[in-house]
Amino acid sequence: MHTHILIPTDGSDRSAEAIQYGIALAKAVNARVRGVTVSPPIRVLAVEPDTVADALESYRQRMATVAAQRLDQVKEDRGGCGGKL
Repeated sequence: MHTHILIPTDGSDRSAEAIQYGIALAKAVNARVRGVTVSPPIRVLAVEPDTVADALESYRQRMATVAAQRLDQVKEDRGGCGGKL
């Protein structure tokens, strides 16, 4: 049946639920898990170019932090499931 389960996460509360569900499924069928993060596109309306650059860098840092937190959650929760992150 399933031998490898991909668990996508975007940092939302719903994706946290998906992590739990995906890991439970993987354990039930003895599958490996792999976590992947996705981020929604940034939307910025600004007149000054520096404002856009600052907003983009802030967004990237925030999304990197969220991604790291969610992937850490997958690592901690996957228990005996194999796989890579």
